[in-house]
Amino acid sequence: MQLEEQGATVTFIDNDQIGKWAKQAVAQAVQAEMINGYGDGSFCPNAQITRAEMEVMIARALKPSLKANSVSVFADDESIPKWAKSAIEAIREIGIISGRGGNRFVPNDTATRAEAAAMLLRMLNDKVIAQ
Repeated sequence: MQLEEQGATVTFIDNDQIGKWAKQAVAQAVQAEMINGYGDGSFCPNAQITRAEMEVMIARALKPSLKANSVSVFADDESIPKWAKSAIEAIREIGIISGRGGNRFVPNDTATRAEAAAMLLRMLNDKVIAQ
């Protein structure tokens, strides 16, 4: 994945809360359409991220084929937000995620650093990211 050095102009209403160290990365992620913020125009740079939000960003980065009206194989499928289902199922199918105990995805739980590291490693090991 090639990102333009500067990235897109960031116009989130809370842009001033994005740390200087993260501004370029956020701009590049916006440009690559990995992130788009919330419906109210905010980005919430200091908020924790849910597992569903993290998986959607990963799917946007990898651009797998998404199936409309996906139903996941997770036992808690009914708790997965509609806006995240196809992304979650697509990256599950390519082996990036496998869920937590009891075959649950727990989409509204906070994502952990360990989960993020495991997913990044799977992406790199499986050469999912184009070089």
